[in-house]
Amino acid sequence: MAFDDDGNRPQLIETIFVPRGAEEQAVRRGLARARAETQVRVVATGIGPLAAARAAEEALAAAPFGTALCTGFCGLLSPAFVVGEVLVYHELRREGSEPLFLDRALGQAVAGRLPAAQSGARGLASDAILTAAEQKYNASARFGADAVDMESFAITELLQRAGVAVAVARVASDAVGDDLPELERALNGSGGIDLFALALAMMRRPLAGMRLARNGTLALAALERAVYEIAAA
Repeated sequence: MAFDDDGNRPQLIETIFVPRGAEEQAVRRGLARARAETQVRVVATGIGPLAAARAAEEALAAAPFGTALCTGFCGLLSPAFVVGEVLVYHELRREGSEPLFLDRALGQAVAGRLPAAQSGARGLASDAILTAAEQKYNASARFGADAVDMESFAITELLQRAGVAVAVARVASDAVGDDLPELERALNGSGGIDLFALALAMMRRPLAGMRLARNGTLALAALERAVYEIAAA
């Protein structure tokens, strides 16, 4: 790894894509701890592939960049991993599409700064939140993926077409056997979350809601720590 004239490592990532809200704030805290908030651009996306693709298009139009990290939460599809672990993806899969392979050198560099991360993971794109354990087990069996999220494939597909090197590092926020509240009811049409609808979903399934809140706190701390480790000089 080359160093600049001040003896610092160059920034590995120029732009970070993350869903807006709590995940975005965790990313910004990690960058602030690493004193890299002025060197790395954070692009906050909506939830879901359409909102994520729109954010990627706007970011490309606003300013050129050569490296990007897609991060945030993921749901686990494999029992080999646990909540709070960071998964560095090797490839992305989506029904009806050819797999996307992430930039190998960038992924290795990201994993090298995350000593506790699980590298070589296979991510699955979903248009909806998989809230039932049965859905996750079925997705695992059908696609052979380790984790699922809604934004990484859409972002990576657009950025790779523009010649951007992309790495994906996602933090597991729910285990494969975890049933979740009906979170899809809380999503609005613009890729945001209706907080009142979210509260109702949590109340309908209080045990699942409490587990989700506990796991979310753990995952946010892991996300902040991961971004700090990636960005710290």
